[in-house]
Amino acid sequence: MTRTVGQAGWRLVAGLALVAIGNAAGFALVYWLTVRTTPGRRFGDRTMRGAGLSQPQLSEGVDRVLDVVSVASLFGAVAAVAVIALLRLLRLRGLAAVGLLVAANLATQVLKHVLPRPDLGLREITPATWNSLPSGHSTAAFSVVVAVLFVVPARVRMVTAVIGVGYVSATAVATISAGWHRAGDSLAAFLLVAALTAVAGIVVATIGDSSKPAQSAPVVAGRNARWTATMASATVGVGATGALALVADYSFLDSRAGYAAALFTSSVLVTGMAIVTTAVVLLVLDWVTTSRSRGAGSRPAGVAAQSIEGETSASG
Repeated sequence: MTRTVGQAGWRLVAGLALVAIGNAAGFALVYWLTVRTTPGRRFGDRTMRGAGLSQPQLSEGVDRVLDVVSVASLFGAVAAVAVIALLRLLRLRGLAAVGLLVAANLATQVLKHVLPRPDLGLREITPATWNSLPSGHSTAAFSVVVAVLFVVPARVRMVTAVIGVGYVSATAVATISAGWHRAGDSLAAFLLVAALTAVAGIVVATIGDSSKPAQSAPVVAGRNARWTATMASATVGVGATGALALVADYSFLDSRAGYAAALFTSSVLVTGMAIVTTAVVLLVLDWVTTSRSRGAGSRPAGVAAQSIEGETSASG
């Protein structure tokens, strides 16, 4: 019986590497814009002030959302992912999912303490050098969703992703509304998880999970993800445009209406980025899931036929 699962093409690995590098570059850009520049810091501060104005009305709902994310819930997510992976005989993908979940949350805590936040001489509502990027809550929520997407069947991946985006967006908006984080903190968290997802995808595609036969057709979730990414990018664009407009008008940004507008714009930004990065994750999983069938198609006919024959006898 011939197994060809681990024979990932260089084109696939290179594509996943580019996804990882692109998201890492996005993380660096978000950090620079929101932490190292005066307009970014000013916008983040006004968002925090807007959160202070809205807390009396939103505190109960915000607390309910944030209480879902805890150390206990992370352990529960690890257990759930492991069980699903074992039931579906996805040993490598299960290990990659758990590894991603652990690595993302550890990296977030390390980066939060390592990345410097200089004092730019602004009158900010929080201590000038207190760094909160990336957001631990947003990282935890998104990494749980991605880990689950790694191990669920492809036919329910899109439904799972839609539910996950709702959960992740609600968590990110809640951290902003509670005054715990700025928008940039959640944007960075999403990009960090997306980058690590691509790294995990490289591991799975290169080593291969011989416990499951390859799928013979592209996953529908991946095609839907491309359309979703386009729409979500437009949402992020609207949010970014709003943020730029607010930053350009300092007099309005320093008013109570400006605080509220900054809070709303931040919510739009993090929601759009949650959708964009989820679409990226779906594309990565689509590539990894279908890499074996593409690889079989690119090999000589005799080798491909032998591989398919072996997989058919294994599944039978």
